[in-house]
Amino acid sequence: MSYINTTFAHGNGPFSRCVEWAIEVNNVREEKGFSRLQVVVPLVYPGRQERIMKEEIETNVSPNFLKKHPDEILLDRRQGELLNALMFKGKDYAENLRGLARDYFSVEDAMQKHLDGKRKVETLDCRVEEIDLRDCSFQLGLNNRMQTGIANQFYTAGGAGPFDELLERAIADSEISLDRKSMKDALPVARRMIENQRIIFSNEPGVFSYVSSRKLKDNEVLTPCFIHFPKPDNTELPGKGIYLTATGIDGVRESGMYDAVAELGMQIYAPKFAIGSLPDAVKEKAIELKPSKINNPNIVAQYARAGWSSVWLSHMAEKGFITPAYQNADDPEMIFNERGIKKFRLGAVIEDNPQGALEKSLELASKVSEYNSELIFRYGTLDGIRYSAEKVVDYLKG
Repeated sequence: MSYINTTFAHGNGPFSRCVEWAIEVNNVREEKGFSRLQVVVPLVYPGRQERIMKEEIETNVSPNFLKKHPDEILLDRRQGELLNALMFKGKDYAENLRGLARDYFSVEDAMQKHLDGKRKVETLDCRVEEIDLRDCSFQLGLNNRMQTGIANQFYTAGGAGPFDELLERAIADSEISLDRKSMKDALPVARRMIENQRIIFSNEPGVFSYVSSRKLKDNEVLTPCFIHFPKPDNTELPGKGIYLTATGIDGVRESGMYDAVAELGMQIYAPKFAIGSLPDAVKEKAIELKPSKINNPNIVAQYARAGWSSVWLSHMAEKGFITPAYQNADDPEMIFNERGIKKFRLGAVIEDNPQGALEKSLELASKVSEYNSELIFRYGTLDGIRYSAEKVVDYLKG
């Protein structure tokens, strides 16, 4: 039986958005008279990933989606184990690149062997099924970390840009002090990961949106923000505050980048999974709140690492956005993202004064509707997931 394979990069946002993309592709297929397909998802973060996926599907897709389609999402533990071997962990991005260059091809070989046969998978309610992984109709990848060899592949950058281009630009950038040999050694792997893509979807705004002279690849298509519009929330909260969106990347979350949020003098809200690993000064002030609640009148701003999923969430909900400055050992994408955030006036980077950054972010948020209107004029929507899903279905059906 045909199915959709998914693959994605590190953190919580990539697997969440990739699954939502697959569901939206199925929605479009159904609207056009085609059958829905099961969706195979690598289980990279057992325990945490299942819970987050359920929450995100209920909030961003439909509260009763999993009741109506209990067998649509299938979890593949072995794919998850193999992907996890290549995921960014810890605080040193250069060390991760060295590991990627060293281990990639042996992991790719194991992955392609795994995909060449019948395998046990699990539904989100823990029932075991067997599926022939050779029957893949197509693959949806978000910022891929693996070349699976599947025939029909579609890639979305998720704001991060094609991985090979990111490394090429980082190598040439004088402001980035990351070890250049590590980046150069990983470049052939980055190119390998996105070979043979039918379409590369890049997002606006995204990592290279600030580069006005950039030319698209032959198979590259621009889309609006790769996220569903955050639904309004009226949960009663104890006071106005800041939502802390903690990265799902282990090691980076504990790097100290969240210390400054304690200096903002406001109530802190944060997801359950992250509170335990936050600095003590932040942890003692934090109240558990799901990310889906960010579009609440009592949330005035978001404090997060400068990934585009977080930035989009803020400017679509017209909230302030505050981010710590780029750290030298972090993913170079973050410094490129900072430049875009500043150019398009979508948030404030903490240079020295957290309180000043908060005030600036709130001022910018009051005017961000003009930027959102420009995106709607250009694309007809702010929902890049739906936009990309329609293009995938249209491409496959000729």
